[in-house]
Amino acid sequence: MAAAVAPSASRHASATSSPDPQAAAAAAATDAPLPSPWDGLETSILTDLAKRGLLSTLDSIKEAKTLILDPSLAGPLGLVADVQSLKHHGVERMFWLENHSPAFVPKTSTSASAAAAAAAASVNAHGHPYSLKAINAPTRSVVYICRPEIRWMSAIAEHIRADRAARPSSPLQHTYTVTFVPHRTEPCLQFLDREAVLSDISLLDFGLEFVPLEKDVISLEEDTAWKRIYADGDHTSIFRSAQALMTMQHAYGLFPRIIGKGNLARRLADLLIRQRREHLASDPTNPSLTTPSTSIDSLIIIDRSVDLATPLCTQLTYEGLVDEVVGIRNAHVEVDPALLTGTNQPAPPHPSQPSGSGTPLQMTSAPKKRKHRLDSTTDLLFAEIRDLNFAVVGEKLHRAAKRLNEDYEGRHQAKTVSQIRAFVGKLGGLQNEHASLRLHTGLTEKIMQFTGREEFNRMLEIQQNLVAGLDMNAQQQGIEDMVNEERSLVAVLRLLCLSSIVGPGAGGIKAKNLEFVKREILQTYGYQYLALLLTLQKVGLLSRAASGSGSSAVSSAGGLVGGLLGGRDRGDKDGMAGAGGAGGSGEAGSGTGRFSSARRALRLINDDVDERNPGDVAYVYSGYAPLSIRLVQAVAQKEAILDASAVPRTGPIKPRAHPIVGWRGFEDVISGLAGATFDEVQVDPAEAAKGGRSSTGAAAAAAAASVNGHAPGSAAAALPAAGSASASGDGVTTTLVFFLGGVTFTEIAALRFMSRQTRNRRFVVATTNTISGDSMIRDLSHGCL
Repeated sequence: MAAAVAPSASRHASATSSPDPQAAAAAAATDAPLPSPWDGLETSILTDLAKRGLLSTLDSIKEAKTLILDPSLAGPLGLVADVQSLKHHGVERMFWLENHSPAFVPKTSTSASAAAAAAAASVNAHGHPYSLKAINAPTRSVVYICRPEIRWMSAIAEHIRADRAARPSSPLQHTYTVTFVPHRTEPCLQFLDREAVLSDISLLDFGLEFVPLEKDVISLEEDTAWKRIYADGDHTSIFRSAQALMTMQHAYGLFPRIIGKGNLARRLADLLIRQRREHLASDPTNPSLTTPSTSIDSLIIIDRSVDLATPLCTQLTYEGLVDEVVGIRNAHVEVDPALLTGTNQPAPPHPSQPSGSGTPLQMTSAPKKRKHRLDSTTDLLFAEIRDLNFAVVGEKLHRAAKRLNEDYEGRHQAKTVSQIRAFVGKLGGLQNEHASLRLHTGLTEKIMQFTGREEFNRMLEIQQNLVAGLDMNAQQQGIEDMVNEERSLVAVLRLLCLSSIVGPGAGGIKAKNLEFVKREILQTYGYQYLALLLTLQKVGLLSRAASGSGSSAVSSAGGLVGGLLGGRDRGDKDGMAGAGGAGGSGEAGSGTGRFSSARRALRLINDDVDERNPGDVAYVYSGYAPLSIRLVQAVAQKEAILDASAVPRTGPIKPRAHPIVGWRGFEDVISGLAGATFDEVQVDPAEAAKGGRSSTGAAAAAAAASVNGHAPGSAAAALPAAGSASASGDGVTTTLVFFLGGVTFTEIAALRFMSRQTRNRRFVVATTNTISGDSMIRDLSHGCL
């Protein structure tokens, strides 16, 4: 595989510059049609739920209001409601919620007035006095919508104290309402109480849950969920995930089967089952909690810690590389205005963009970049190229430009009035296509600048050799060379962590090699990154290879950093530590990934995949099939793993999807991976009582025994095939795949590819958030990257 890597990388760099005519002709012959209408789960219901929740929250405040918004919520809320909707529900002005000014003095034992006086008396670095920062709100009612974070409570407390200081003997100028997303927390309430402002605030909660990013992608949009869950030990996101999935059961019916891999995936499933029981206790006849869904055949939960290798690899689909190079957040990218307007002049301020909390909306200056929604519904070119391997995107854009030019030239053929009218009628569509082509050509050029660098090609070669298990010592030397050359630290850490995850046996890097490269990193890039290295080891991204085969003994870590790491033994009691939930000890023992054992059994490497006409999900990484996707296939598309000679299913008649029968056929390899393995069947409690079973079906006893791999034969045989009714015919059913801790755009592309392989099963991706290797490393860096 190594010999084929570098040419593949060079193809990426030259895709748009000089397409080979023969290759273009071959690609045109097999050119996939524009995406067919989505016939899977109707996720717009979730958009409506979120929108109604937001607007009803605003309607609970009857008077005209000024909205002060947490910037991190602008993206998610913008996906469910537009500015006009907010205006129709009483919002007159919008501002960004900003951190408190330097004048903010937290109240301890002093009174609020004393704190305000101390703030007013303070001076800045230039000797000028600070003053409390008052808000410039044109309405009496002020509504904050923010996440429950202390920094926002500080800003709100400052606003109220400034109002109080300006009118010491009169009532406050404004009424204040704080809407917490998703809900208030005790630390926030205690902080407001200590600052003596809680009595001046009305409190509301807005439980924002799944936000559809696309018709087949729904997300909680919790940007730092990965860090909070795996580094901080904060399981709030798991609880929120269970609540959101419970809402889906209310909307679509009971998930017939809940299947998953990973300790925290098991915890999420337990929470979901418990919440269902609690709801049944209060409403035992609710059909949505007793009747299996007719549109969803199963829920598959993938714990991100089970597959840390995939996000560490560089994404090679178009949308994935846009995320790697430009960044995609809340389905938006920030681009130069010229790519959107077709001119070199800055575009005017976007009307929906709030201003700072002290400046009216119309005073906002023109931004350097503009946000643009990547929407496959309105941008058909994006829908066509987003899931393609980047090596073929240039050819697609070339043909799109040629087709558009031919359409424009059609105006010369219009002679009669009716022909001219027909051309004018489609002119708007041509202009939209032109704008889309301009945008994606510009993004492609930016990506090519990234992929054309020598550093990218070296990094890609090392990555692909690592996941293939080729000459690990040479790859380790390559990483050390990148450190010596002072290459990007994020790129170096991605490679180093990847080499640890995919290492032989239980994974990990030899102690001597690991301590050497860590010492080199600190001496080359600076000792401020020591905390980051410690955190990487804490979450299991970096670990020492076990001293013996299968050993889980913890040896002391030598070297500069090792002395600080040794002796820590967290284990996997809470399902929290490390890759697969196994060890903050820093040693890859029996709990960590075992990627190498899955490489052959799950056919993770496919050197024969055709990037232009793929027959396997491995095309998204040019030869590597994501482990997480293979786990989904082990449940819902078993033939894709078993048949090494799979060919693209592009014919008019595609095969039916097989019924969902759990992990059957792959029990041994799945049990070899770290973390709990489970398979729960949910049934109507009344039917369960008749059959002498629990409300989770015959799987209840089997699942308890299957935590480490597989259910006993008799119990496994008793499990019904979820979705068998629809799978036996041509009725379309949907498999919901939930990624706890984040999903990459390449994994989304792979699941879309799977949706096209059968005629009656579609996959919907649900996740806490979207991630990449860069975002994972940066989230753990404490702001030093």
